[in-house]
Amino acid sequence: MNRRTVTALVINDLRQLARNPRVLVFAVALPLVLWPLMWFLTSLTTERRQERIESRTYTYAVADETANVAGIADARAWLERALAVVGGDGRTGGAEPADGPAVRFERVEVPDDVAAALDEERLHVHVAWETGGDEDLPDDDADREAVGDASERVPRIVLSYRADLDASDSAEGFLRRALQRTRTEVREQRLANAGFESLPEDLLPLERIETASEEQTSGLLLGRVLTAIIVMMMLAGGSIVATDALAGEKERGTLETLLTTAASRVEIVTAKNLSILAVAFATSVLNIANIVVWMQLDLIAAPAGLKLVIPVGAGVLLLLLYAPAAVLLSSSLLLVSGRSKTYKEAQLLFAPVMLIAMAVAAIPVLPGVELRSAIVLLPIANLGVAAREILTGHYDWPLLAAAWAVTGGAAALLARASLRTLSAEKLITASDTDAADLAGGPALFPRRVARWFAVLWALLLVWQLNVGGGLDSRLLIVINMSVFGAAAWLMIARYRLPVRETLSLRNPPPAAWLGVLIGAPAGLVLADGVVRLASLAMPIPEEWIEAMAEAFGADIPVWQMLVFFAILPGIFEEIAFRGVLLHGLKSRLRPVQLVLVAGIAFGFFHVDLFRIPGTSLLGVLLVIAVLRSGSIYPAMAWHALHNALALGSARIEQIQLPDQPTWWHYLLALAAILLALRLMRQNHQGASRPAGSGPEGRVPGG
Repeated sequence: MNRRTVTALVINDLRQLARNPRVLVFAVALPLVLWPLMWFLTSLTTERRQERIESRTYTYAVADETANVAGIADARAWLERALAVVGGDGRTGGAEPADGPAVRFERVEVPDDVAAALDEERLHVHVAWETGGDEDLPDDDADREAVGDASERVPRIVLSYRADLDASDSAEGFLRRALQRTRTEVREQRLANAGFESLPEDLLPLERIETASEEQTSGLLLGRVLTAIIVMMMLAGGSIVATDALAGEKERGTLETLLTTAASRVEIVTAKNLSILAVAFATSVLNIANIVVWMQLDLIAAPAGLKLVIPVGAGVLLLLLYAPAAVLLSSSLLLVSGRSKTYKEAQLLFAPVMLIAMAVAAIPVLPGVELRSAIVLLPIANLGVAAREILTGHYDWPLLAAAWAVTGGAAALLARASLRTLSAEKLITASDTDAADLAGGPALFPRRVARWFAVLWALLLVWQLNVGGGLDSRLLIVINMSVFGAAAWLMIARYRLPVRETLSLRNPPPAAWLGVLIGAPAGLVLADGVVRLASLAMPIPEEWIEAMAEAFGADIPVWQMLVFFAILPGIFEEIAFRGVLLHGLKSRLRPVQLVLVAGIAFGFFHVDLFRIPGTSLLGVLLVIAVLRSGSIYPAMAWHALHNALALGSARIEQIQLPDQPTWWHYLLALAAILLALRLMRQNHQGASRPAGSGPEGRVPGG
């Protein structure tokens, strides 16, 4: 690859982009004004809210006070005391309460229609009195008699308001908190009058000392959203560049002219990627520099309670931290644009990429997410958590380096993949008609299989989160397996796939059955080790353990347990994953890639994070079993036996993991796995070789 050629192409692209007003707006102008605008609006909103609270007069009405309710005088006194605490009644003025600004309340006559007055905001909160109902009485008859009838019970105050109206909701909140404070003061005063040895406030006094500085607290707030802002700006500017760089040039026909020059396709794709990267990285520099400058100069007053000064060194560190994210996003955008045949198609495909990227970038907002956890393995999200810790003054250098390396590794892999994929002429030009699009059927299925399973995963995820938890475990298994079976049948019918070849319905080598008997228990031991290792970062929730213990300990016959939890998954999940999915991926991936992608995809269908490592390992082993034996039957038997053994150990151990095995247990299990996979190897020359297994039919595993 000629560096001078690539440099010339990049300079030419950047010159064209500099004349594009959309790029100038989204990649240059918007980053420059976004941060000061957000900072100014936040400060202005805080000030305006404070002014509105202090200037607004809230109206309240009190229900008929002449009602025959015992204790009404006391209740009226408590209300007046609470109104004095919250700020007054509009006639005597207000005093500054201990926990907030003074608020003015004005009493009005009770309207004929309270609900209508609340709707029209003529009234903000209505105060009524109620006696304790029968549900408040003790169960014992003697105690009920001691309490007396309803007219003698202590009343309670009922506040009616409109939660969807800001003024009414605020009025109720101020008055409720004042009443609660008044109740506490009255209770303490009565205890003191009754001869309580010490004042209630002297019992176990509580003092709060905030050790975090204002800069650290403010840094936490900024750190939660900074990555989302940076990613949003990278995507906004980079998507325009990516759309024009490939999809737009395809539609205009200018890319075909470029292909007639001396520049190779690799050089063209590299230049396009560097152009997008330059814009994405420039956006990062502008955003971070913008924040540092505005913070250092303090030109805009910070909102109340916020004080943040980002040192120049921290700003440079953040810039280096986000560098691999820029590469990752630019490669993603380039790949989407290169695979799109028109400008409009590229715009449509950018939407899911942006949604996924923004969802991952927003993970630092979640409470309890720390860098010293499994999040360090999730690209972009790990950088967001790392940035949050930097802004709060915590520099965990090994974990910062690990987060940078993980995202950098993902960026390098995706950049290489985009370079290799887009170097094909059928993807870099619009005039070349894709043969698979014309042929359809089996030729098109390898390009569509990932979409089918992505949609299937989303449907099952929504189902599990919203409905599945409340069903009987046997019914849930039947529904899930029916979905897998129906999806497999739809894909086979839609693309006219040959059933025998798609599902690998062939007789395996006889020795494969011995391999199943050896491999299934050994695989269970290895899966246990993987689960234990993963639990260091992702502990198994106690709720899940209790739920599984209850399900397996339920009064379910053993034969039903085997049918629903072992045999049915062994059949239908194998048809879907080691049948249809594996068949669709064979022609597009190399053997090692095929094993990893198909196996890990199976793990991700088990939703719970702590289950993914173990089930992914099982998926990998089953993929290798199918590829080596040329048949799906050993994988079905292995899967069913694995689940049956897991069920047996779960019932015996009541889901609790046994004592930690020693290293030699795992070493023996690994040796048994290798032996089992070797036994599954096709020995006769006439055996059919799985497509995509290489010129000699060799696949991983032996």
